[in-house]
Amino acid sequence: MAQEITIKVGFGGQFRELTVRIQDDDVKPWQPEDRLHLIGDSLPRVDAAAKVTGTAKYAYDQQPAGMIYGKILRSPHANADIVSIDTDKASRMPGVKAVLKIPDIFEDKSARYAGAEIAAVAAETEAQAEAALRAIEVEYDIKPHCVTVEDSRKDGAPQVGRGGQQNVARISPRMGRRGGGNGDSRLARQEAAVKEIIDQADVAVEGEFRTEVQTHAPLETHGGVCTWEDGRLIFWASSQATFGFRNEMTSNWSRVKAKECQVLSEYVGGGFGSKFSAGREGVLGALLSKEAGVPVHMMLNRSEEQLSAGNRPDSIQQMKMGVSKDGEILGTRIRSWGTPGTGTGGAGAHNDGIYNIGETDKIEYGVRTNTGGARAHRAPGWPQGAFALEQMMDMAAEGIGMDRVEFRKKNDDHPIRKVEYDIAKQRIGWDQKRPVKGPGIKRKGVGMASNLWFSAGGGGASALVRITKDGQVEVRNGSQDIGTGTRTVMGMVVAEELGLDLEQVTTRIGNTDDPKGPASGGSTTIGTVTPAARLAAHHAKRQLLEIVAERKGWIASELDLKDQEVYKVGEGSLNLNFKDACALMDDDAIEVLKGRPRRNYEGFSDTNAGVQAALVEVDEETGEVRVEKVVAVADAGKIINPMTSESQVRGGVIQGVSFALFERRVMDRQKGRMLNDDLENYKVLGAGDCPEIDVVLLDVYNGKSNTQVMGLGEPPIVATAAAVANAVSDALGVRIYDLPITPKKVLEAIAKRDAARGTSEKKGERL
Repeated sequence: MAQEITIKVGFGGQFRELTVRIQDDDVKPWQPEDRLHLIGDSLPRVDAAAKVTGTAKYAYDQQPAGMIYGKILRSPHANADIVSIDTDKASRMPGVKAVLKIPDIFEDKSARYAGAEIAAVAAETEAQAEAALRAIEVEYDIKPHCVTVEDSRKDGAPQVGRGGQQNVARISPRMGRRGGGNGDSRLARQEAAVKEIIDQADVAVEGEFRTEVQTHAPLETHGGVCTWEDGRLIFWASSQATFGFRNEMTSNWSRVKAKECQVLSEYVGGGFGSKFSAGREGVLGALLSKEAGVPVHMMLNRSEEQLSAGNRPDSIQQMKMGVSKDGEILGTRIRSWGTPGTGTGGAGAHNDGIYNIGETDKIEYGVRTNTGGARAHRAPGWPQGAFALEQMMDMAAEGIGMDRVEFRKKNDDHPIRKVEYDIAKQRIGWDQKRPVKGPGIKRKGVGMASNLWFSAGGGGASALVRITKDGQVEVRNGSQDIGTGTRTVMGMVVAEELGLDLEQVTTRIGNTDDPKGPASGGSTTIGTVTPAARLAAHHAKRQLLEIVAERKGWIASELDLKDQEVYKVGEGSLNLNFKDACALMDDDAIEVLKGRPRRNYEGFSDTNAGVQAALVEVDEETGEVRVEKVVAVADAGKIINPMTSESQVRGGVIQGVSFALFERRVMDRQKGRMLNDDLENYKVLGAGDCPEIDVVLLDVYNGKSNTQVMGLGEPPIVATAAAVANAVSDALGVRIYDLPITPKKVLEAIAKRDAARGTSEKKGERL
């Protein structure tokens, strides 16, 4: 059953009333006029001390009695079939307890990239396990390979896949508004229609943009520690999907065939989208432990992490845009290619979802290469798509002589982002003069870009709230906190509902024996678990107040909890504190389990948005780009804890700047392997490269749930690289179309600019 209620939605003092339908037992969303005790306060993370003092135990830190070490043998060849594997010598090596052949487990007799799994061993020490790997003899049938999109797209390129698999596959044609027909004929009509629109536009701009493969590089690598106890698998996993991990181990098709499995992920050392599954390392760890009869530590080393644990696909994006002289985008043509490794899915670039870009003709292609496979990476597809789209927006604005910010406003109808543009513009100093500095020539520039995300949360999660007779409060959910602050925010929501301080609530998280929780993907975790936690706390509170009312002769419906006391609504405190109220229970505790209520599909906005502006300085003598400041304006519905929210935004910006300036996978096209599979040669942003990050959060009452919060893990990374690229172009007066923006590319762009200017000057002299 559902009930209709009237709520206020909006932000910045501008609100309107909205009637929504919520479940009968749900609680009304917090309203702008509510006096909240904790929500909206910047509170330190409840696990901060454990993390900085080293008492927090990650999967890597687990050491159950009798633990041995698992290692994986990987192919040195980019493309080969496995003829035979001889493990006899390895199995007789000192300390070796278990040996597995990959083809026997996964029925895969090919190694289609350098780093593919071939065999696995477990031994008493890591040195013994590595020695055993060296003793394994493998015969390969080596085949030609291609490890770049360019090579794989060539006529006659070596086949990456097997059977009838083609190297290049169309993955996502977009039809636009013009209907009629199906398949290729409809695509052809759409292409012709968009071409005509662009040809007839007042101004047309076009460009080809490239981004490189970005690896995940979390501090804690993939894998975990596992053991079997009476047929039950216990796995301490570095995972961002505890229940998904468990299901992999216990499903009917599972190679592990565990009847029961408990996954423990109390602390996770980073998960940016690649840790949703157990992976082959997880499956192999469980099988080695079962065969050896003792716990096994199976975690990837840094090279394995870079080679095989996932990455953000690269992209080649060709775009052409037609614009009217008054600034309306009329039509856009997009073709893009990217490699997700040996497959074709997941290589799309979201370059058509933020602005109104007119009639659209878009086709994306996935390109198989003999490289490690892609996995979701913080806002999959969006940073590379925004990099191309936002440069096209600047180019179009310049083409018609319109201010770059005003052009964006003209083609953007998002109600929140319309406000965010002006905030970002003012705080970055958009209109300030930026003089050239010496010695050498150092130029400054500003750039802007936008983001969009969809993270109001989903269903399928529950929370358990327990209030004990001695006044202890606990909230439990089995999902993981991958560093975002979920543990803290859950505790704040429960404490707010019960009128307590955060320190009075204990949050238990990361154990699949607790109520079901979501995977940390799509930035949906906080929007999924907090409504369940608040609802459970609300009903636990009502049960407690009914007990109090019965004992004291009061009316339960007139009671509430606030400031750690029972009070009468409209009158004030009744001089009964929370702990004494709990002591009135007959039972040891009140326990309430509640599922996440259905989402309210009416609300202020279905999406959260953001705008970023970057200020850069470019040294024309060395080609060095320094990002001096990034203004990141973001909204995530109702802001529960500004401190953790700002942390999420800062993390996204840092990764975005790193993507813009440093990160790329370097492949040896001849040998077919990654050359920089470590964190010495795979460059990531360091402390000295980090800009000033000015975070501005908008508090939005969106009406989507009883907490109204939206996730903020992915949106902040979308716009950063694009804003940096536009700022570099503003500084230099020439555009750089490839990421990362290295000194070499900057110097080459400057040389082309100066050559073009020299040619223009000579033409002017002749005229």
